[in-house]
Amino acid sequence: MLKKINWFDVYLVLVFFALIGLFVFAQFRADLRTVDKIEVEFLSNNNHFITQEMVNNLLIQNFPTTSNIYKEELDLNKLEHVLRNNEMIETAQVYFDVNGVLNAEVVQKTAIARVLTENGSYYIDKHGNEMPLSDHFSAHVPVVYGQVLDRNRKEFVRMLNVIFEDEFLKKSITGIKINPDQSLNLTVREYDYNIEFGRLSEVDKKFDNYKAFLHYSKNDTIVPYYKNVNLRFTEQVICTK
Repeated sequence: MLKKINWFDVYLVLVFFALIGLFVFAQFRADLRTVDKIEVEFLSNNNHFITQEMVNNLLIQNFPTTSNIYKEELDLNKLEHVLRNNEMIETAQVYFDVNGVLNAEVVQKTAIARVLTENGSYYIDKHGNEMPLSDHFSAHVPVVYGQVLDRNRKEFVRMLNVIFEDEFLKKSITGIKINPDQSLNLTVREYDYNIEFGRLSEVDKKFDNYKAFLHYSKNDTIVPYYKNVNLRFTEQVICTK
């Protein structure tokens, strides 16, 4: 006896294969779509070391051809790698949206200090890495003079981050001199005195002492006449005229 055909099951099978066919066709059509537009978006910070046009050009320079670029021809991982290798970019993500637009989301590096040397100048980013100056943007960060030894570099970068993340210190401190013995001297925007910071120890305590000193002496007319403010001793602030 012949088994009765279950037409509902046949219908489901046909629908299943039809959906697969539609998906494959849609994917095929999507892969044949050309890249007609590139959107560049900067995320996370207010730096402008690199422009949208520069990112756009980096992407185009790494397209397989110069015209009629098809979606399937682009290696998005390669494009991300190219952007992340740029000295001004911390990280980047490249993807197509539902409209077929090529999007690049870019996070620029954050400069926390500018170092002056006999051979030129460069920035230090928040991770302690060197980055070049930019023709498009100048970061308002402390200028560092002198050379920090490798053994002190980690603590020095930490100190720079403390300054950068504190709104008062970020606006106030303009210069950091590294002495041969690795002690530090600071200059500030508001006054002409020199700050003897000492070694890279108890950094937070020393800055707290300095802010407390300014708070309690804000009405003291003698402060502008100080020549030296000593923060070496964490139990007191010593000022001299």
